[in-house]
Amino acid sequence: MPQEKPNIVMMLADNVGYGDLGCYGGGVLRGAPTPRIDELASEGLRLTNFNVEAECTPSRSALLTGRLPIRSGTSAYALPGQAAGLHPWEITMAEILSDIGYSTAMYGKWHLGHTPGRLPTDQGFDEWWGFLLSSDVSWHPEAIGFDPEICTVQHLWEGKKGEQSTKLEVYDLERRPFIEETITQKSVDYIRKHAQSDQPFFLYIPFSLPHAPALPHPDFKRKSGSGDYADVMLELDYRTGQVLDAIQEARIEANTIVIWMSDNGPNVPWPWMGDSGPFRGELGTAYEGAIRTPGMIRWPGKIEPGRVSNEMFAILDFFPTLASIVGGKVPTDRPIDGVDQTDFILGKQEKSNRESLLLFIHQDLMAIKWRKFKIHLKVSEEAGGEIKTLLDGRVFNIEMDLKERHNIAVYNTWIVEPAVQIVARYMASVSRYPNLMPGQTELPAEYKE
Repeated sequence: MPQEKPNIVMMLADNVGYGDLGCYGGGVLRGAPTPRIDELASEGLRLTNFNVEAECTPSRSALLTGRLPIRSGTSAYALPGQAAGLHPWEITMAEILSDIGYSTAMYGKWHLGHTPGRLPTDQGFDEWWGFLLSSDVSWHPEAIGFDPEICTVQHLWEGKKGEQSTKLEVYDLERRPFIEETITQKSVDYIRKHAQSDQPFFLYIPFSLPHAPALPHPDFKRKSGSGDYADVMLELDYRTGQVLDAIQEARIEANTIVIWMSDNGPNVPWPWMGDSGPFRGELGTAYEGAIRTPGMIRWPGKIEPGRVSNEMFAILDFFPTLASIVGGKVPTDRPIDGVDQTDFILGKQEKSNRESLLLFIHQDLMAIKWRKFKIHLKVSEEAGGEIKTLLDGRVFNIEMDLKERHNIAVYNTWIVEPAVQIVARYMASVSRYPNLMPGQTELPAEYKE
């Protein structure tokens, strides 16, 4: 019997900038053609105003829960030894899909908890393989002064629902170049295994590339002639193609939604040299270069190929949108910040259902996007840099001023009114449902009413 609900394959790159891909102005111009990703973009909807969070952990949280990460205590990237991760009370996309009969799997970077009770199989995934923190842990065993008697040596893991996850080999610099190959092979095997089932599947593939250390597989080493970063972009494109080929070979293209995106803007210092395209900023800031990344959606016969839209879309929006498409139940006992974009992505309307977005870095509200404007309340110029409060704020027309250079606040004080309204709605929701703190175990009393 043919499946009534579509499969969902979601690929999330790690630190790909807006200007890294050919279909967004990079690719061959940067010494690293990305033909497979470019082709995917041409086969569906390519978003040019796709908004994510400033860092890894927050974006992954927003994607899987549809909630601003500050609400769930995940607004900062998780580090070894810290209390962190999604509270078991949070409901993820995998849980929603599992509840309506989907098989679910994740292969790659989790970064949403590294303690028992906060692993992928605790949040709706039937099976998983990957690593719990970020790829920079592969440096740790080689670091000067690193003491494995005191500091945790990070490993790869795997697990299945209902079982205790298993610690595998050490994630070190020797293993680092082969991570993408394993992620992809496991993803391809999963597609082949589940393609002909009458049970739909959700496959989440959070790639590790091109996050530092950007070490290419031996098959791609020096292939670009432009250094390691270009080499790993060639590899990421190839791995994406392997996943797409598996979908095609299994003859499930027509009934599979494919989503490809990046979690945040690029890491730009040499030798990684990611590129944010026409925008200002990088990973860890509130500028467009950090929070506007590639994003594309393919669903043959449902989404018009070759469509390009500059309408605002947030990574938060996938949660309610996919739930709406497949008939999943979105929680009503907590604030959900994503908006249902079903009619927009299916071409039933030209306009997005989103016109504003709050931008946080850790606990700080940095900026407000509203229509074609950006209102900065605080500013940080680099990842981990000093956060400075702006006495009068700054306003940019980000449609005309992509690099956020020309402050138009003095001529547009009227914009304070809609900005205040947006923040007031958020604050009212926090009053009703207090934000969780990182690693918090007990829920506030308000959540138990």
